[in-house]
Amino acid sequence: MYHPEKAYSEMYVKFLFSSIIKEIYEAMDLPDEKRLSREIDRLYRAKRLQDVWKLTEKAMEELEEYLAEEEKGTRSEVTQVKNYIYQNYQEELSVDILAEKVYLSPGYLSYIFKQETGMNLNRFIKAFRMDKAKELLENSQKKISQIAKEVGFSNNSYFCRSFREYFGVTPESCRKGTAEYEKMDTEI
Repeated sequence: MYHPEKAYSEMYVKFLFSSIIKEIYEAMDLPDEKRLSREIDRLYRAKRLQDVWKLTEKAMEELEEYLAEEEKGTRSEVTQVKNYIYQNYQEELSVDILAEKVYLSPGYLSYIFKQETGMNLNRFIKAFRMDKAKELLENSQKKISQIAKEVGFSNNSYFCRSFREYFGVTPESCRKGTAEYEKMDTEI
């Protein structure tokens, strides 16, 4: 509706979409204001309407996943742990820390998390961090060391090694979009 219309100001459209994102995060009971603030900030820095739409679409997909998990009876502890990871992936995360957040023993949390998601907790954390790192590499000009810290890695060389193991390419190759990276995409 707003795309072909030039009568609406860019700021009005961004305000409207930021309100939608805020409602989506409130519907998911996400108490972390930092994450909501980061997403709204990204929305206001977007240069094109397509980017604003992508951010809103991503929030809608997260809401759909959240509702699907609730509908299929996912244990609330697993949902809480996943939401905590989504909001705090840049901090130190361990089974012990997460188990404490949901008042379960680390062993039991590991067990039910694996039962519900099909993936162990550490692998889930690593996968989420790697996806975030790839997104930052492709969509920002931040230094690789800064991205490593943002996604929860205190050691830059460990981050680079982990990234290469996970995606099959170095962070530099991912950022540059070299032929090696494009080759990997065509193989998948």
